Amino acid sequence: MNTVIGAEYDEINNEVYKVYSEESFAIPFNMCVRKRAKNHYLNVNERTNTAHGRAIVSQPAICFNQGLFGVIGEVKFRDAKRMTVKLAIDKEVEESKVHNPFLGENFLRKELVESGLL
Repeated sequence: MNTVIGAEYDEINNEVYKVYSEESFAIPFNMCVRKRAKNHYLNVNERTNTAHGRAIVSQPAICFNQGLFGVIGEVKFRDAKRMTVKLAIDKEVEESKVHNPFLGENFLRKELVESGLL
């Protein structure tokens, strides 16, 4: 980056222009950008430093643990001390999704018919 050392006037073009220093210097990137707010949605710390991440009470959440991978439930309680989340899961809805053997086949058939391949 070069600093402005003055301004000069061009009589022919009737313009004022800036004159820059020949010596350049660098500013570290972290001094050029502003810091995000703590609750910004792209902050990694809030989402990964705790086991319960951004789980909000009475909002839907997806399970990623091995026994319930992909099951959707509603957050009922967050325990910051134990770093756990309690979910209310609608068993009938979730079991019908998981145990319907024709779900994938029906979806693919519908997509193929709509695209004209079947």
